[in-house]
Amino acid sequence: MPVSHHPEHTVKAYRDERPSITRLILEARWAHYRLTDALEYDPDSDAVPALRRFNLLHAGALVDVLALRTRDPDLYEAARDHGALLREVDGLALDDHPHNGLDHLRAQYARLHQHTHGDSCLAPQATDDSLPPKRPFLRPGPRLVRQMLDTYAWANLGLTSRFPAVDVASEQRRHLMTRGLLLDWAATAAPADSAAAVAAATAGHALRALDRRPALNDLRARAYLLDAFRDFDDQHEDEDPHPHNCAGRCDGTGEVLTVLTWEHHGDDNYTAVHQEPILCFGAPTAHASDCATCGGHGFTYTTGYRELCLDGRICDGEPIEATVASQGA
Repeated sequence: MPVSHHPEHTVKAYRDERPSITRLILEARWAHYRLTDALEYDPDSDAVPALRRFNLLHAGALVDVLALRTRDPDLYEAARDHGALLREVDGLALDDHPHNGLDHLRAQYARLHQHTHGDSCLAPQATDDSLPPKRPFLRPGPRLVRQMLDTYAWANLGLTSRFPAVDVASEQRRHLMTRGLLLDWAATAAPADSAAAVAAATAGHALRALDRRPALNDLRARAYLLDAFRDFDDQHEDEDPHPHNCAGRCDGTGEVLTVLTWEHHGDDNYTAVHQEPILCFGAPTAHASDCATCGGHGFTYTTGYRELCLDGRICDGEPIEATVASQGA
């Protein structure tokens, strides 16, 4: 039986391993859950650096494959950022090979699965001059991936006695929606991937059952994922977009890619090791002097790391009281 060829198979690492979108999601969400659990339970654990690397590798591979399949520029930038951070975590100098973070990400993914061709050399392919498939939702792709990972982590952490305030049912529903939307997008971008289409439909059916709605056919079940997500999304990003020249420097996306974690190398020497998109306030930001989390200086510290404090972010120059709720993505 011939094996289907998908857009990501133009990269040797993915052509050799042929991971499904479902498997990439499973690997990425498990890595994210393990890191989140460690940071919440014992952030000073010796296991945290390895878990950070594990998370960068698997989340990066998922975003990279989605970018190759959908040709979405936001996903491409996010994959490149994951690779650059992974390269820094692995201690590569500027002149070390591979020079490109994306190449390094793909090489490490191949090495993880014991393939000999770890580089990012492209397989022979026909030129695709068609337009990329339209993203079915307006929320940036990297943020949807992040929501999918976060909701999985907190749906599981909320089952423990350590986090009684977590609304597990809500997190489970949001995870079902975001996971289903990513599968649906991937299936639409590669019609030959029947497995992704079936997985997306299964997620749609499960969401309708959870919402106590009558069963529909597979296509309408997939459409329900998007309808439910639009109803859930109360950020009003679609109705009130930021201008392209937004003073918060989000270029109209509503989010700003921001370094959140630095590794400490002694004295005042820090290296950025993790960045994510965070909510843009539409203006330059400052930190509230009465922030209960960091005391007003904008950072929290664990052994070997410095973390950006998001709890006290305010619009610069406005007398807004600090809040204890995170303002992140």
